[in-house]
This record gives sequence, structure tokens and C-alpha cells, in this order.
Amino acid sequence: MDWVNLSIIHTILVACKILYIKYDNTPYFVFPIIINIIVGAFSLIYFLLYYKERFTNEFVKPKYYIFSIFVLIVILLGFYIIKICPNPAYFRVFVSLQIIILLFATMYINNNYNISMQTMIGILCGCTAIILISLDKNNK
Repeated sequence: MDWVNLSIIHTILVACKILYIKYDNTPYFVFPIIINIIVGAFSLIYFLLYYKERFTNEFVKPKYYIFSIFVLIVILLGFYIIKICPNPAYFRVFVSLQIIILLFATMYINNNYNISMQTMIGILCGCTAIILISLDKNNK
């Protein structure tokens, strides 16, 4: 499958997940904690089924534990923001900010500073969308 098709499927699934989280009545952090426990259990089962010697060396590296804690904090923060914002679309508008930050970071890391006019227009439109939606008085 093409990455564009997979990205569209991912977007639809994420939108469905966000709508479910927004209108679900479970207490604030019960849902993401239970989901992370289930994902951890599936990951452990996968690890045990495909156990190889090279995986055991990876468990002693602290970067995985630090990254796991960071991902859990990001998931909890996103879940809390979705629950308290008036419209989940307002929360997701900041994905364009993530794209812009990743674009600039990748350009810096790769030392490739060639930006086309189309990219500049995309950055400008993304920033304009963030500003317009963020400053709307109905978002408070």
C-alpha cells in the first residue's frame, strides 16, 4: 500500500479515536492507563513468541524506559486536553505545528535548507490556521 493511502486510513482511525475519547464517560485517566496496560501485555506476548537473544540486550538500555515514560506522559496529556477542550478539532489543529517543527528540525539535522515556494506556502497556511483557531473567542 502507498504511504498516502495508509496516512488517510491512519487519519480516519485517529479521528474516530478522538471522538470516542471526547464523548466517553470514563474518568479522566482510566482509559489511557488501561489501554497502555493492554498494549504492554500484547507487546510482552509478542516478545515471548518471537524471543531471540538480541532482544535481551536491549532491555538494559535506559533510553527505552525514558522514552516509555515520555510517551505515557504525552498520551495522558493528550487525553486530558481532548477531554477539556470544547471541540477536539481545536486540539488537532496543532498537528500542523508539529509538522512545521519536524520540517525545520529535519532540515537542520540534514543540513538541507532548500525550501520550495510550495513548502513556504504550506508553512504559512499552517501557521495562519493555528493563529485563527487559537484566537477564536468561542474556544474558551
